[in-house]
Amino acid sequence: MLSWLGITNTDQTERQFFGNVKKKTRIVILLTALLALYGVKSLFTYLIPASYMADPIVAVLPGAVGVLVALVYVLVAERLLQDKADHTERE
Repeated sequence: MLSWLGITNTDQTERQFFGNVKKKTRIVILLTALLALYGVKSLFTYLIPASYMADPIVAVLPGAVGVLVALVYVLVAERLLQDKADHTERE
């Protein structure tokens, strides 16, 4: 799975994170990741009853899930954009 994300131990594959992607596209991806984080956090805060929010572990759950969703979104979007950029370079 890590090789699919571009994380390998070989010196042959030196690629940067968001390397071949325009700056505007990077900004849009990061802003939409923040929107996804806020949306998931708000959704979980709405769905979890207020009485459970008194527990410290449950109170952290919406933010933690939001961060994980945003992280996966950024990693997958970056990988898809890199694959698209590599594919257009080969043609």
